[in-house]
Amino acid sequence: MNTRVSKILGLIPARKGSKGVPGKNMKLLGGVPLIRYTIDAALESELLTTLLVSTDCPEIAAFANRFQPECAPFMRPEYLATDHSPMIGVVAHALDYAEAIHGEFEYVVLLQPTCPFRPPGIIDATIRHITMHNFDSLISVWKIPDAFNPLWAYWLNGDSLEKALPQGPTVTRRQDLPDSYHRDGEIYIAKTSLVRAGCLTGGKIAAWPNENAFGINIDTPADWLAAENLFAKWKEQTKNAFSC
Repeated sequence: MNTRVSKILGLIPARKGSKGVPGKNMKLLGGVPLIRYTIDAALESELLTTLLVSTDCPEIAAFANRFQPECAPFMRPEYLATDHSPMIGVVAHALDYAEAIHGEFEYVVLLQPTCPFRPPGIIDATIRHITMHNFDSLISVWKIPDAFNPLWAYWLNGDSLEKALPQGPTVTRRQDLPDSYHRDGEIYIAKTSLVRAGCLTGGKIAAWPNENAFGINIDTPADWLAAENLFAKWKEQTKNAFSC
């Protein structure tokens, strides 16, 4: 962690509840709680100046504080810890807390614990990209396979199909499709002025195309099984080892 004047806030949102995979943030993956992967990635950053874990769970808070004192210094209020709580509210709440203690920040980096296998260095690489090119926000993305390109997608309206992008061009050949992307969940960065305006993405948005072979966003039991299958390969490639 960088000890220079506070500028960039790292935030890990980790509430207790989860419908898809109950208790997933503390569920063991490769022998350690899921959240551990994201905490480790954040602590390896040289550009994050402060790291916070926003949680409503004392167990998660105690675990996070093992790795950095005051990493989880508050309990997230109940109204921000439901299945329907908007993420922007969680981020704004944590930013208010952090700025009351550490002064103003310029950017917030959101790191979801449901993406455990981040490429080494991705946090600092994306921070450098957004700051050097003066973007307002950044999203890490996967390239969508051509077969699922939005120009070839449809809505089902009753028993009729309608083009998902009716104003888009008609493309019949795969070679003519423009590249399209889907957010992968690994990294979100936003200027704090954008967060205060109620947005996590907006303004001039940077894309960070991610070719991470181990990229996964765990939302369902099937995702969890896939992550377990990826773990051994990820550990071998990164030579990652945990010491609890």
